[in-house]
Amino acid sequence: MEELTDRVVQSTSLEPSIAKAAIGAVLMFLRDEVPEGRVAEFIDKMPGARAAVAAARARGDGGLTQAIEGMTSFMGHGRADLNILIGKLANLGLNETQSRQLLEATLTRAEALIGPEGAAKIRAMLPEMAMRSGVTPQPPEEMRPRM
Repeated sequence: MEELTDRVVQSTSLEPSIAKAAIGAVLMFLRDEVPEGRVAEFIDKMPGARAAVAAARARGDGGLTQAIEGMTSFMGHGRADLNILIGKLANLGLNETQSRQLLEATLTRAEALIGPEGAAKIRAMLPEMAMRSGVTPQPPEEMRPRM
């Protein structure tokens, strides 16, 4: 977790406490989306990741979640949970560039801990967020065309 936090701080210029909170929000989103498999493996292999997820859950968002869920369902745009994550990152003060850098650093760390195929599966979970933040999702190895 410290290595990821350091990488995020270096690439985004965020304060370490904000970087940890943002990482916790991303990990919580991933864990809530797919609690088993590669996400669980990634979180288990990164010391401090479970604590970051617990801190993100305990932090709360001052009603942001309910507001976004209401707007999302009213407007019919996207999945509420993804919009909530984007809102939480914005609420922490991250701009689009910092969010993109956060995602890239997280995915790079995932690749180091669970390998390229595992990271590709996590990356594939983020297509809409990737489009919004400029991170290009890579399909899992078994879904890539053979040359």
